[in-house]
Amino acid sequence: MEEIIAAAITTIDLFVIYLLLNVKERRVVLVLWTTFLNIAFPFIGYYIGQWSSYFFYEWTTLLSGFLLCLIGVHMLLEKEEDFQMFQRYPLYLACLVSFDALSVSITFGMLQLQQSLFITASGLFSFIFSIAALYFRQKLTFFKNLPMTSIAGVVLILIGIVAMYKG
Repeated sequence: MEEIIAAAITTIDLFVIYLLLNVKERRVVLVLWTTFLNIAFPFIGYYIGQWSSYFFYEWTTLLSGFLLCLIGVHMLLEKEEDFQMFQRYPLYLACLVSFDALSVSITFGMLQLQQSLFITASGLFSFIFSIAALYFRQKLTFFKNLPMTSIAGVVLILIGIVAMYKG
C-alpha cells in the first residue's frame, strides 16, 4: 500500500506543473515520455537502492527515511514557474517532473518494498495525471488554487519520519 501512495504523491507534482503550463503542441509526446520515464526511473532506482542497502545495511531505514524527507522538502520549495521555459522541450520537461520517482524508488529499494507495484502505479498515475492536466486543463480550474505540491511534500516528509522511526 505504501508503494501506491508514494506513486500518487510523486506524480502529483507533474499534474500541478502540467496544469499550470499552457502546452498546446506535442502533448501526446509529452504524455508518452512522462509515462515512460516514470516507469524507467523507478526501475533503475530500485537497483540503486538495493545496491546501497547492501553496503549500508545498518543505516538503510534511517537513510531511506532521510531521503524521503529531503524529497518532501524539495517539493515544498519547488516553484512551478521554473518549468515555464521548458515547455518547448517535452523530453527535458518529462525528465524534470519524473525525477522524483527515481529518488523515491531508491529509498524503496533500500527498504526492500515491492518493485513492480510501485513501477506500475507510478506509470499509471503519471499517464492519468498527464492526460488530465494537458487535455482537460480548462475544466480543472479548481486544482490550480490548491497547494497540491506542498501537500505532497508534507506527506513525503511524514512517510520519511515514519520510516526512520521504524528503523
